[in-house]
Amino acid sequence: MLAYVLNKHGKPLMPCKAAKARKLLKAGEAKVVKRTPFTIKLLHGSSGHTQHVVAGMDTGSKHVGCAAIANGKVIYQSEVALRTDVSKKMQQRAMYRRTRRNRKLRYRPARWLNRASMRKEGRLAPSLKSKLDSHLREKKQVEAILPISHWKVETASFDIHKITNPIVTSAGYQQGALLGYYNVKAYVLQRDNYKCQSGRKTKHNAKLHVHHKVFRSQGGTDALSNLIALCETCHNDLHVGKFELKVKRSKTKHATEIGILKAQLKQCWDFEETFGYVTKFKREQVLGLPKTHYYDAVSICCEDGELVQQGKHVLRKRHVASGDYQQTKGGRSEKRIPVGKLFGLKKHDFVQTPQGTGFVKGKRSSGYFALETILGDKVHASANIKKNTVRISARTTTLTQLMEAAIPLCTKVPSILAVN
Repeated sequence: MLAYVLNKHGKPLMPCKAAKARKLLKAGEAKVVKRTPFTIKLLHGSSGHTQHVVAGMDTGSKHVGCAAIANGKVIYQSEVALRTDVSKKMQQRAMYRRTRRNRKLRYRPARWLNRASMRKEGRLAPSLKSKLDSHLREKKQVEAILPISHWKVETASFDIHKITNPIVTSAGYQQGALLGYYNVKAYVLQRDNYKCQSGRKTKHNAKLHVHHKVFRSQGGTDALSNLIALCETCHNDLHVGKFELKVKRSKTKHATEIGILKAQLKQCWDFEETFGYVTKFKREQVLGLPKTHYYDAVSICCEDGELVQQGKHVLRKRHVASGDYQQTKGGRSEKRIPVGKLFGLKKHDFVQTPQGTGFVKGKRSSGYFALETILGDKVHASANIKKNTVRISARTTTLTQLMEAAIPLCTKVPSILAVN
């Protein structure tokens, strides 16, 4: 077990063993500032010496893996479950606002297109913005407890340019399939032979437009596979609903979100880019680790052929809403839901009871609460919290629990490396 250390000014230092942290606390030279992950703050000056720490992140639309390596050891690894309920929550909020508008209350004007955020250039959908913020939040939390020297982030599953040209390097990436075309629009028109691709038997206009098969408002991207050439007449008729373009809708929602997220991360974060095929090779052939998001992050941190000492624990994190909109339930809202504190506890508080330790999932006025792990597994359906209950941590938008990591597939160097 490691304890993360901050100097007296709150700047991160290298972590220490739990035994050393215990001695510092007992001698009054440090104080506890966080329980999970266990972090102490020195009360006196220190040399401030730090070592080279490499952090890696495995991006995703459902889960994010993160890890940090120093001196050939894994000193941090986490897996974050992202929110997938943002769109549903916004629809729920709109429904509650509509019902309030119909009651005998003060006049509440309708609001939809008068919001500046909807007209802002480069606006992201709230569900995507939540996931982008979650990636940056995890980066900030890691940098708050560790002196990170360098970041590596997986941005794509494969390097398509390297497939077509294996010897490509540096500036060669700028001379790809679009070289010689003015822009993507010209490339699409050339690919479609400067002809309307609507398939309609009608007189086509000579002026051509480039159309998004899946609208950007619906998660579509500027990828070449999502663009098609249409004449001006067909393009206008399509948008007013005179005909439908026969296009197979993509079912890869998460792949589309990943593309958008990675493009946004490149704009607001300076990191070294890596690819999924490299991560998979190092995880399977070099490290012999099972497929998890945090082990992918460990593989991202490693150099080619580098072996590291694995950590035994992983921080499981889950992002949740800051509150709930629903206040009552039942056919006629006859049953009021206790959204505030009940017996001194709120939903998602981390508590220790004689029946088990877990997060509060559901509250009852009888004092018997439902508890769950951070992964959603049941701890106890009806734990008595009125006696011998300790609240370990209060509810936050990032729930954290320390758990055991998955067992590595092998503990020896694979034969592919032994030959070398």
